Amino acid sequence: MLEKEIESKLVLMAKKRGCIPAKLLSSNYNGLPDRIILSPGEKVGFVELKAPGKKPRALQLKRHRELKNLGFKVYVVDSIEMIEEVLNEICAS
Repeated sequence: MLEKEIESKLVLMAKKRGCIPAKLLSSNYNGLPDRIILSPGEKVGFVELKAPGKKPRALQLKRHRELKNLGFKVYVVDSIEMIEEVLNEICAS
């Protein structure tokens, strides 16, 4: 399974819940997670997508820590099976 396939499924499932799964693109702040999930009720979560078994790079882990220190939830998703649980956590927070 490719990272792109997992990302497509995340986008589809998030939209079905009424969320905005925005793609994060930053040319001046590398290492940000791939998606920010904006959920009704001012709920926010960041999602780093990886192919099965792959791990975030050192810079990505640093950005994850920075976001967590600001109080945001950050998730690493490397399988389709993880998506529902992550969306449940974001939407319930």
